[in-house]
Order: sequence, then C-alpha cells, then structure tokens
Amino acid sequence: MLRKIAEIKVPKGAGPREAKTNPIFATYDRQGAAFAFYFSDSNIAGAAANLLFMVDGQKVFVDDGVTLGETNETHTFTYPLPDKLLNYTGKVDGYLYFDFEDGSHSDEIHFVFTIKKSQIDETMEDAPDVYIKSFEDIKAEVQEAADSAKETISQKVTEVSDTSDSAISKVNQVADQAKSDVQSKASEASEDISDLVKTTEDARDNAESQIGEYVGEVESAKDSAVEDIDQALPEVEDKLDEVAGKISELDISDTNLLKGTSDKWDKVTVNARGIDLFYNTYLYLSDLKISAGDTLTLSALFDNTVDDKQDEIFISFRALDDTNTLLKNESGNEIKMGSIGKSTSTITVPEGTTKLRAYAYRGGREGSKTFRSCETKLQRGKYATDWTPNPSEVITKKEYDKLAQAIINLGGSI
Repeated sequence: MLRKIAEIKVPKGAGPREAKTNPIFATYDRQGAAFAFYFSDSNIAGAAANLLFMVDGQKVFVDDGVTLGETNETHTFTYPLPDKLLNYTGKVDGYLYFDFEDGSHSDEIHFVFTIKKSQIDETMEDAPDVYIKSFEDIKAEVQEAADSAKETISQKVTEVSDTSDSAISKVNQVADQAKSDVQSKASEASEDISDLVKTTEDARDNAESQIGEYVGEVESAKDSAVEDIDQALPEVEDKLDEVAGKISELDISDTNLLKGTSDKWDKVTVNARGIDLFYNTYLYLSDLKISAGDTLTLSALFDNTVDDKQDEIFISFRALDDTNTLLKNESGNEIKMGSIGKSTSTITVPEGTTKLRAYAYRGGREGSKTFRSCETKLQRGKYATDWTPNPSEVITKKEYDKLAQAIINLGGSI
C-alpha cells in the first residue's frame, strides 16, 4: 500500500529541469513509498521511462523500460521506490529519462530526496561503499614498501660481497695455472714452428692449383645464378607489394585515450543491464581529437567467476549525435560465466557523431550480477593491444622526486 507519495510536476518545454521539492522517506517505508510525476502535455503516450539513482556520486540503482501510467486529465507516472534503494541513508539524486517510440530520447528532470534511518531497523542489507585511503594510509604503505626494499638490498649486498671474495680466489688460481700452461706450450710451439712452415708452403702450392680450378667453376655458377635471379625477381616484387599492403592495413596505435583506468581489479555489482565504462559520462570527439570515419577499438578485461549467475559479460560501444540519438552500436565478444577474458569492440565513427558511450553489459536482467573489471582501453585502429595507462598519467622522474621529498618532510623515508 503506497502511503507516502511525493508529487513532482515535470515542466513542459525547455525550461529548468530541477524539481523544487525535497521529500523525506524512511528505511522502514518498504512497499509504501513512491513518486508521482505529473505531466501537462499529452505527447508522452507510449514512452518508456528510465530512472537512475545516485548516492555520493555513485550509481546505485537503474530501472529502465518502465511503462508510463495515464489518467483522463493528466498524464501521471507513479513509481514505487524499490526496497533495495531504501537500504541507503542520506541524500539521493534521482534522474528521469524518456525513450519514445520514434527513437528519440529526452532528459526530463533531476530531483533530490532524503532517506533517513528508521529507529526500528536494527540491521541493513549490505550496500556497496566507497573507501578512500587517507594520506596516513598511503604514507604507511610507502614506508612499509621502503623498509622492505632496504632489507632486500642489504641481503643482496652481503651475497655479492661473499660471491666476490670467492670469485677473486678462483681467478688467482686460474691465472697461476694459465701462466704455467703458457710456458709449457711455448717451448712445445717453438719445436713445431719449423714443421708448420714447411707444411704451409706445401699447402700454398696446392691451394694455388685448386684456385685455378675453382675460378672456372665460380664463373659458371655466377652465370647460372644471374639467370635464376632474373626469373625470381617478378615473384619477389609481388611479395613485397603484398607485404606493403598488409602493413598499411594494420593501422595500430597503442596510446590509451582514456584517463583514470587501471590494471587493478574493480568489483562491480549491478541490478540492471550493466554499468557505464566511461564513469557515467560521455566522451566527446572534439576532446579526443577524433573525426567521423576514424576507427576506434575499445577493450576491457572481465572476471566472470565472482558469482554463479548464468550471465555472460560483454562490451556495448555506442556512437551518438548532439540529441543523444544512437547512430551505431557495436557489441564485443562475450565472456562466459566461470571465465576470465578480454571483450573487444571496434567501431568506425559515423557521420554526425559528436560523442561516445560504452557499457559493460550482462546477458540478462534478473536479480543482481557481480563481476570484476580492469584494463579498460580506448585506442585508434582496429586492433586491441595490451593495456597501458594514458601517457599523461605516467609519473616522471621529476614528479617522483617531488613526492619522495614531500614524504621525507613529513617524517617518512624512501
């Protein structure tokens, strides 16, 4: 029974899209809290509603494809708050979007409400939280790594010192033995030199005779080789042209156009179709210096072994215009349940594209799905190469020295 209904009037036209109300719900309002959205225009019949809820900047719930309800006088959309959303307390940002039958879309309104904890609630469902390390945590980790490195270096110095003493002793032994061997061999060599001189003269005479014979054979082989080369040259030229063509087709660029990516696993739980790989925002072609007709490849590493939900994970890579109209959607290869692998999707940017968006999609929508992802990479060309960070995120020697000095100034050591 819906006892707490917050009414929101959605403005018509292109005016402000912010709701003025700030209703308050409680964690005990399960199956009893709802929003009633009122529309003064009649052109929303047949539209599907999509709702997004965020807490502290983190997407916590998405409900898409919801059918609108109607009355005779107004077009009203009543939306009961999901029980799962009432697991959170504090300020919640809500967003309402429309998908129309003609393929157009509309960003309708942003509204804010608050969820307070009911005193009767003794336990809460586990909800994802965001843990941000304090500077003291980072400092402690750096100190621990530095102490470990010092201990390792000390051990290696001891090992090298012991090895050096042993090596010097062996070198001296070998040198003494070599000196004795040289003296012995020198006396033997003096006796053999005269024999070698005689043998060398005989060999020289024999060689001169054989050289004359070889010269004739070489001249004959040269003429034959020239003929073979003339015959093989056209085939070699064809192969060179083929290789050059393949090289021009590779079109590989290893630069990662995305910032903020990592090779560390990020655990994700979704209750809808998927999550945004671009951190809930668009990538504009003008910012990436990309034009229509360019080919881009998006890749991400997925771990689909976290739970036993029979859903595959894959990339959905999209190109949109200024009105958010979908111009092209390319899906990547699927990572089956129980597997770890890379999903890649390649798209040639169509005319009219101004921005890109990408999602990590699951195969179904029932219940929740948990998986891990990392090594997200957007690059030019049609081949996915190994993950690298954005060049702007690679720390330089100068930056490292400044960070090390800051830690020392705070009482730490490197």
